[in-house]
Amino acid sequence: MFKKLLYLFGALPCALYSQIDLGTPIATGKGGAATAITHDWQCIGINPANLGYSDNYKFSLGLLNVGFSAQSKALDMTTIYNAALHPTNSFTSADKQKLAEQLSTADGLNIYGNVNWIAASLYVPKLGGFAFNVRDRVNGHATLSKNTADIIFNGANSIPYQDTSIYHQPVGYVLNGTHASYYHYREMNISYGRKIIGSEESIQLFGGIGFKYLWGIADMDFKADGNKIDGHASFSSNYGFNPTYIKNYTAQTTDNIFNTVGKGYAFDIGTGLKIKNNLTFAASITDMGAINWNKNNVIAMDTTMPKLDTSQTGISHWDANSLPGFLYNSVTNAVSLKGGSPYKTQLPTRLRLGIGLKIGKKILIGADAVMPMNNANGNLESTFFALGGEINLFGTAKLSTGVSGNKNYGFSIPMGFTLGTLGITEVYIATNDVLSYLGLSNHPQLSFAMAVLRINLKNPLVNEAK
Repeated sequence: MFKKLLYLFGALPCALYSQIDLGTPIATGKGGAATAITHDWQCIGINPANLGYSDNYKFSLGLLNVGFSAQSKALDMTTIYNAALHPTNSFTSADKQKLAEQLSTADGLNIYGNVNWIAASLYVPKLGGFAFNVRDRVNGHATLSKNTADIIFNGANSIPYQDTSIYHQPVGYVLNGTHASYYHYREMNISYGRKIIGSEESIQLFGGIGFKYLWGIADMDFKADGNKIDGHASFSSNYGFNPTYIKNYTAQTTDNIFNTVGKGYAFDIGTGLKIKNNLTFAASITDMGAINWNKNNVIAMDTTMPKLDTSQTGISHWDANSLPGFLYNSVTNAVSLKGGSPYKTQLPTRLRLGIGLKIGKKILIGADAVMPMNNANGNLESTFFALGGEINLFGTAKLSTGVSGNKNYGFSIPMGFTLGTLGITEVYIATNDVLSYLGLSNHPQLSFAMAVLRINLKNPLVNEAK
């Protein structure tokens, strides 16, 4: 029982929490500066109005775009690197003590993951641009109290367990100040954008809209606050969870596509104003919607702390094997659960404001401010700012960089590289912060974004930065 309680919070350095969507390599390389300057299907989920730009490719197809970012003020880059890439390495006693002290910080642990399986866009001059994509998004967050961090890594040797009265204390009381959340959904986005009025010689006004159908695959939100613990969860049977000890509860296997436990929809809207096809002002609102979780629902009830023997001395490495499984099973074994009712979660809605400037045919500069419009799990906690640019080095080889951050993420220097063949095929690679890799950041991030393949057809401005 206790081992799984530890996994609820101890595995969370690999849990996922979205500070800003950096899953697209083009956006990642510019630190997230994308609202006014992102083209083709890559503007899906950012600003659908950009699909109406005349310098979009006639047709563009992207396969397997992957983005990942892990960040915490509490940990140094070496710790984040080892947790992500060497999770089976065992902790020493000194490691455990250090981690217990480091992880009891207010900002917690934040990681974001995104897989864009397929995306395509089509531009027709008199009609505008059409695009669609299918992608998975996973987010989560962990904030650990001092007691929680100590118990996770030291178990029976932790300070709270030196007092035997702990066995009569509620979990919510002992772990007060701890929050763990997680969600995973798949979306299909169909977007459209076009020029509304104007000409390239003067001013052009653009507008766009995107519709997302959402398949909810997993969701959980548990919090120990006010000396009590409560929360809810809903997981697809694909995750392998079927806690038979919960009365009147059996995990359902659905016949729906992707075997989901929730469904919903969302919208994006955007606009843009171009002046002489060089200077662009843009704004968008993204992820206006919600998911209804209507299967495999459970809710938490508080219970007393589990008893430990001397062999239970906390987690010994980062390996969670199946992170969501450890998260869910730790809750179901350490906290009393019962079948719950369907519930709804809002998506993290955001307002994006951007400006873009094209200098000649080789340089493109953008700046963004991204603001949260609700307090949904996975949303920003404060306004995120980004200033980024791209330069066409030669042919279709492009280098991007910039500066970005907020009070939670801190200061970062992104970098990205694009390599293409005659403007027809392209691959991308980017990171959101090179300072972290050099050991120069006070808010270390392990971030990586890659596009395996992009195919483009018929772009008259192929050698320009875009």
